[in-house]
Amino acid sequence: MPADAKEFIDFWIQNSVHAKSEMGQGGGSQDAEELANRLFLAAEEQGVSEEKVRAEIGDPVRYIKTRLGAANVAESDRLHPKS
Repeated sequence: MPADAKEFIDFWIQNSVHAKSEMGQGGGSQDAEELANRLFLAAEEQGVSEEKVRAEIGDPVRYIKTRLGAANVAESDRLHPKS
């Protein structure tokens, strides 16, 4: 049974889009195009078409860049809290 596009995208983003690494440690990719391609491949495996993904989030590269930026800000705030 195909997954709901929104539910799938939310799950995928949560598990695949991570803040950049600090101090040279390994981390997730920060290449939004690469991540968009991975999103489409994973969506296809779950029965979610590229068209449904695009209908839900618009331009996937732009959407992922926004999510990466938010993850990086949240991680920076976590590591360097403002007093």
